[in-house]
Amino acid sequence: MYQNYHRQVDPQHPFQPLYCGTFEETVQVGGKTRRYLLYIPEGARPSTAGVFVLPENGKTADDLWRESGWRMIADTEETKEKLILFFLEPEDGKWQLDEPYGKPDGDVAYIDAVYLAGTQRLKFCVHESKFYLTGCREGGVMANMAAMYNPAVWAGVASVGGSAVQEDYRKAAAADFCTNLDGFVDETHRLGLKKGEIPMPAWVIDDPEVPTGTDNGTAAYWRASCGITEDGHQTAPDVLEYVRTEEPPYAPNQQKQAFRVCTSTIAGASADYANLLLRRLWKGFLYRQRRWMSGPGGDLRVTKDPVADLGMEYHYEEIGGWMREWYVYVPEQVKAQPEKPVPLVFAMHGYTCAGEIYAGNTEWYKVADKHGFIVVHPSATPGQMLMSNQACDPDNVPLPAWNFMHNAPDGPDELEFFRTLLEKTCAAHAVDRSRVYATGHSHGSVMTQVLAMAMSEVFAAVAPCSGIVFQMPDMNIRALPEVVGRKDVPLPIWMFGGEQEAWLLPNKPTADNETGDSLRIWRGINHIEPAMPEEFETGWTVHGRWNDLTYRRADGAPVVNFTWVDYMPHATMTEMSFRIWEEFFSRFQRGADGTVVYHS
Repeated sequence: MYQNYHRQVDPQHPFQPLYCGTFEETVQVGGKTRRYLLYIPEGARPSTAGVFVLPENGKTADDLWRESGWRMIADTEETKEKLILFFLEPEDGKWQLDEPYGKPDGDVAYIDAVYLAGTQRLKFCVHESKFYLTGCREGGVMANMAAMYNPAVWAGVASVGGSAVQEDYRKAAAADFCTNLDGFVDETHRLGLKKGEIPMPAWVIDDPEVPTGTDNGTAAYWRASCGITEDGHQTAPDVLEYVRTEEPPYAPNQQKQAFRVCTSTIAGASADYANLLLRRLWKGFLYRQRRWMSGPGGDLRVTKDPVADLGMEYHYEEIGGWMREWYVYVPEQVKAQPEKPVPLVFAMHGYTCAGEIYAGNTEWYKVADKHGFIVVHPSATPGQMLMSNQACDPDNVPLPAWNFMHNAPDGPDELEFFRTLLEKTCAAHAVDRSRVYATGHSHGSVMTQVLAMAMSEVFAAVAPCSGIVFQMPDMNIRALPEVVGRKDVPLPIWMFGGEQEAWLLPNKPTADNETGDSLRIWRGINHIEPAMPEEFETGWTVHGRWNDLTYRRADGAPVVNFTWVDYMPHATMTEMSFRIWEEFFSRFQRGADGTVVYHS
């Protein structure tokens, strides 16, 4: 029996995992029950990484758990997020390496079923950008096969002595339309993307001492998927690295340095579960890229730890009886002139995430570097959502969620938290209080609008992403006492939504849906008459994927805006951050009399 345990949320240690240890889990595949082991280390964070580990033939998940070094890797990971492990096993001791492509009850289907189970949040939460595959010998072949079958959900695959994927399988995968495009399903193939065109970071380590260990075209398959046409370069005595040199299709949301494939030949590397290579497999390769949801097939970018790589300030302090966490990014150009007041942006993550996730997802630090302002990425404390939709479920383990509706028993006061953050940041840095802004994604977009309505005079403009004014009973922020009694203070707003998240917010506003009603509400707050437009068909401008609707006040200031992004799921992206600053936030500030001044 494996040891595990369950905690309750502790306000003094809110981010410790509530479930820890090893859990035996099962999935149903083709009418059969197949098992795997789940390992959640002490200190695992919400929205952490998930690594799927596949053993060679003749080994079980229990063997992996006992004899491989993966638990040590998880336990000793130096970044505070750590990682969750999924130990899989072959049926009856043997992986079916010759199974036909698309077999509905085969081993690849089993791996896919465990992945789907891994996206659930009943005991833990793996962030969608951080799923990885690795395997040894026959398990390495299966890892490559699974990545070829469902490429848009994995941020990387590494195989040791397991590169010999059958040519027929590779060809079938490359030619098949990719319907699962990381956050949305393209059943009609309107984008025409093939699975072989979805880029996959891969490290193919050959072991000539085993039959499955000599590459027969797998590394070339992955190089083609990444659009790599250049020769490789030696990065270590036993590693040849290939990196894409042309800009990827959706820059700046994609980073060509993450489109990389490594190859190695190391005799005997796959022996003993490849234990001698595990640290390199994880920290030297898999960890180094994430597949962020937003573009078709996801957006690969290099992983940046907010403190170790970006030099952000990390704060963990008690506020209102809860230990609270936030990151502060101060660009070098701002540090060089510490007495010069600069703008401040609060950027809030969505449900299940944290400040670390949102910093990497949105890359607001890049915008701050370019334009010279401070960014604060706060983290919510764990709570449970009271609704059920594609993004959340009441049965989930408590995960970071903003307590703006005061639903969490004895939960934190978010307005107190943000007022304290503002004062602490202003005390530590020269902040231009006339240029303070707020933005956030999903649940963070609602937190943004709570701040906008309850603390309007603090902000010069706000930009909620993947969020409108939701009015379901458990998220009707307009019923909050702090909002009901709000002052009549206009506040410019730019709301965003994705074409693929109609389940949450309609991307086409009408007089009868919440998007249209949200525009009515914000037109009223900004004194645009009539509050409800006569129709929503006119006034749109289209720039590639972006569909912008703008309402201006008398002086031409774009005070109420809504944008939907074509084939975008429930996500955000770097390009959105740049647009929000360069086209919107930078144009507004609060005047000395409290009115909003627009700089065209």
